[in-house]
Amino acid sequence: MSHEQREVIDEIIGKIRSGRMTRRTFLERAVAVGLSSTAAVSLLEACGGTSNSTGGNGQTTSVIWLNGHDASGTYKALTDTFNKQNNGVHVTYTDGPSDTGQLLTIFTTMLRARSSSYDIMSMDIIWPPEFGANGWTAPISTTQWPTSERANYLPGPIQGCTYNGQLWAAPLFTDAGLLYYRTDLVPTPPTTWADMVTMSKAVEPSKVKYGYLWQGAQYEGLVCDFVEVLYGYGGNVLDPNNPKNVTVNSAEAQQALTEMVSWVGTISPAAVTTFKEEDARNSWQNGDSAFMRNWPYAYSLGQDPASSKIVGKYDVHPLLYGGSGTAGHSNIGGWQLGINAYSKVPDAAWTFIHYMLSSASQKFIAMNASELATLESVYSDADVLAKVPFFAKMPNILKTALPRPVSPFYPDVSNAIQLRVHSALTKQSTVSAALSALASDLQAIVSK
Repeated sequence: MSHEQREVIDEIIGKIRSGRMTRRTFLERAVAVGLSSTAAVSLLEACGGTSNSTGGNGQTTSVIWLNGHDASGTYKALTDTFNKQNNGVHVTYTDGPSDTGQLLTIFTTMLRARSSSYDIMSMDIIWPPEFGANGWTAPISTTQWPTSERANYLPGPIQGCTYNGQLWAAPLFTDAGLLYYRTDLVPTPPTTWADMVTMSKAVEPSKVKYGYLWQGAQYEGLVCDFVEVLYGYGGNVLDPNNPKNVTVNSAEAQQALTEMVSWVGTISPAAVTTFKEEDARNSWQNGDSAFMRNWPYAYSLGQDPASSKIVGKYDVHPLLYGGSGTAGHSNIGGWQLGINAYSKVPDAAWTFIHYMLSSASQKFIAMNASELATLESVYSDADVLAKVPFFAKMPNILKTALPRPVSPFYPDVSNAIQLRVHSALTKQSTVSAALSALASDLQAIVSK
């Protein structure tokens, strides 16, 4: 939503409240600036303009939230429920791009212009330190969210939102990469990458088109997939104890990237180097593959008989290991809700965020989006476990999950990994050349 669109919405809200605009004109103007008819009616109702009178009678604060793409409709549904509570705040939900890089560009462009086009921002786990350091998000105080309440949530996501002793966003849901496997084709899941390759070749192409689907496009998702394989081989991008020490050009990384390159055009389609999460999920739900790496959100979508051919035919498993590694490690993901530091309605924005952290909302997220709630009690909730039984496995998976490389220069680190790993996957460079170039890139970045 542009600054101009936001100004129009604020203007018509003021006019409908003061009785200076008819209901019909309000709806026409709202739709004209890009709101759906449903969103326009919802906003009108929140402003007290539900009758055929010319004026409104409510005192409603308008808040605009830009989220990443939500294929499940969960977050729109939660927003609609909130808006029906008539608590003086109306949230306009905007479904944004699925590419996190595109979403980051939207936010950074807005924030550098000190704009308040969006009051609430959905933020990847790697963003809060950067946003906090730049003063782009409003800190969340213990007065707003008391320490006693925070204690009920997973500590890892809260730590990820903390920088210089301040909380810069609220953890909406956490995430961890998972290996999906077809139980009708592979009754016992693999434990190593080599096992998965063997199992894939046994069922493809006789029973499925492909063995393994994953995210190989040049974007943030590729960083997640790469570090998971790397961690499973016992390697690291940067030394966890000294982030200025680049360790990616190692024997373990050589094995890990060689493994990934070997999948392209064999157990994985050649086009996997263009795949993002939704490309992999859609092909997986079509029954094309025996294995898939994806996030938990794909679980509930694959159980929808209206869009999935594999309902009841799959399960999830921890990620795999190889070489001298002894355990697989999921990459920690997850999304947070931050308040734009330039928002004119920060208190109203927090009212909505606090609602999204509530037990009812967290449970709804788990059951409808199969995303990993940050409220700890959700993982032992009987209703949740009946709907998404794999949640029982998640506490142990989360214990061994590892973050992407931790660095104050993370955006540059990520871009370098994307570029060099993708060049190896597409055979524009050898594995050795790609890792050597990546090590050189990273050394220059972390030495700033």
